[in-house]
Amino acid sequence: MKKIAMMLLTAAVSVFLTGCYNDFDTPAEAKIYTDADFTAEGMTYVSIKQLKADFWRTTGAGAGAVASWEINKPLYTRGKVISSDRFGSIYKSVYLYDEATESAIELKLNNGSYVFYGPGRELFVKLEGLVLGNYRGMVSIGAKSGNPEYSNDNIELPVMIMDHVFRGEEKGMTSADTLVVTRENYMALTEDALGRLVRFENIESKFGTAPWGYNNSFPNYFANQTSYDVNSTETLNGVTWQELIQGTPTWAAKGKLNADKKDTYFYGSAWFTYDATDPGQDTNAAPGNYVVRTSGYARFIDDPIPADGTRVDLTAILVKYTNSSGRYVTYQLTLNDGSDVVAR
Repeated sequence: MKKIAMMLLTAAVSVFLTGCYNDFDTPAEAKIYTDADFTAEGMTYVSIKQLKADFWRTTGAGAGAVASWEINKPLYTRGKVISSDRFGSIYKSVYLYDEATESAIELKLNNGSYVFYGPGRELFVKLEGLVLGNYRGMVSIGAKSGNPEYSNDNIELPVMIMDHVFRGEEKGMTSADTLVVTRENYMALTEDALGRLVRFENIESKFGTAPWGYNNSFPNYFANQTSYDVNSTETLNGVTWQELIQGTPTWAAKGKLNADKKDTYFYGSAWFTYDATDPGQDTNAAPGNYVVRTSGYARFIDDPIPADGTRVDLTAILVKYTNSSGRYVTYQLTLNDGSDVVAR
């Protein structure tokens, strides 16, 4: 009897293990979520455009204020991924675009998001328990922050991502996902486009001192503060700008300036403009002027900025940056990849 029981137990274990290995070898396809999955749970859809409007109305915050809105209702939103952190310029974020309302928002996640949430993938986000926050004029979806200086934080824990972020259909990128701006229509560009993927056609690369913001010289390495052109004879901490760069190992490792590159590579800030001489320019960034900000972690930091006066087609995520009072607005562009700047 004992022998029979042992044989039955062995058979049961064998079946169990065989089942496990079969599942491992032939895993089930990942579920593709739809609106029905969320409405079945009693959740209510809110568009990205409405979500951003509700944030500003609920918080009553100014553009530069630290403001948070923790969502405590069963709401969800969705959008198509229009960004990629593959090349290091965008970091721990995906930007979601809703074609129906022509609105976009940043979703703050972990690094390497492009592996799971590549451009063209629809994502659904359960909002209850998450926090909308403002950073210098840009609204994002994230987690609660433990730092009072920040409105929200990244959703980094895998278990939290699994609870809130769900992959929908792979729709692919289409021409409708990119807003096209030209010399003829750039004045019509509004802040409704913040967070969107925008292609600026026939825009000019500009070197020199901008007559708006903090009168920065471009190209430069710091935005919205005093900065020095690489050819400046002025000093910073007692040394010239050239000496500082050449003498800093961490910067040298990222691509030290040399005779053939001079001040023309993308690491830092570059200026692109439609009308740099517009007489309406003042302390606020004038329409038609945009700053491309490139992180030192981007893979294309050594790509040369198009020469002064060169016209290009440039595709990037449109963002906004202000000081803490909401003034001194700068419209910034974040490239997904260096290849998104194409000479005409």
